[in-house]
Amino acid sequence: MSQLSLPLLTLYADLLQQLDTANENAGSVFRQDIKGIVYLKAHISVAGGRRTVHLGRADDPDVSARALAITQEMQRAKERRRIVAALRDAGFGTTTPLIGRVAEAVAAAGLFRAGMVLVGTGAFQCFPPLVGATLPVASMVTQDADLATASLALAVMNHGGGPDEAGALRSLEDILRDADPSFTGLPQLDPRALPSRFRTASGFVVDVLVPRLRRQDTDPMPIPGLRAGGTPLQHMDWLIEAPTQAAMLHASGILVRLPRPARYAVHKLIIAQKRQVASGPKRFKDLEQARVLIAALRARDPFALSDALQDAMDRGASGWKQPIERSLRELGLEAEPLLSP
Repeated sequence: MSQLSLPLLTLYADLLQQLDTANENAGSVFRQDIKGIVYLKAHISVAGGRRTVHLGRADDPDVSARALAITQEMQRAKERRRIVAALRDAGFGTTTPLIGRVAEAVAAAGLFRAGMVLVGTGAFQCFPPLVGATLPVASMVTQDADLATASLALAVMNHGGGPDEAGALRSLEDILRDADPSFTGLPQLDPRALPSRFRTASGFVVDVLVPRLRRQDTDPMPIPGLRAGGTPLQHMDWLIEAPTQAAMLHASGILVRLPRPARYAVHKLIIAQKRQVASGPKRFKDLEQARVLIAALRARDPFALSDALQDAMDRGASGWKQPIERSLRELGLEAEPLLSP
């Protein structure tokens, strides 16, 4: 693990700002004459493929302005690809192609801007520039992606990936199929329940997670606007509270929403102690990700780590403080030095 250079961190910050200020998805615009009226449509680039979006009448100034924004964004995306490649080569983090395509499809649909948060190893892969250091590749290997939301009212925004040409809002399964056409929702024990897990033909899984707020929460909790469900989990509300934005270094860059690295590290300390015995490999991965993040944060942002640890440990003994302290002991660490940077 080595520190990332300030000039390259500045370049990353510029990339993040470009993605944050983009108000359209990249694409190509074309005209279509229907019964003597000219309409504008766009082929929007999504996850290596494209979707057709109806913009409206060509003589509408707002439609023309949107068409221009889509075309200009296509040019900016070409420039960003060179920046993304340079940052990846410099150790700013990499992602598997399918996780990148999943994130791109979710971002194109406007779900990250609406409040969805990428958690799990997919988030860990985006952390190097946020902690100012390279992270071990072995800690990043995964065959799944976890998406979390605190809002059960989440729905697709009209941001290039909104209603299709028939005017219907798209389901999460439809959105994921932009990344891989074989994605399908896995059936629940209750056949009436909405799917919270989606799997490709190759076995890659996307899980949708939500905070567990009450013991009587159903599993899954319905998210009607996405025609999907979410598995309720303890500690999830704390993990995704006040998330941060980041640039996933895939394609021309993807604006994603992530947990803060310090909270992610502390959450891994807790979860590692709650894994079942049969989940040994995942438990080891939890501890390894926590270990490398703690080391990076102690070097570059010790107060963020201290604040996250203190906040979590103050929330209770058995469910918070004790599992944190057990995991720290397994890593050969003690809480007190981390709480007093």
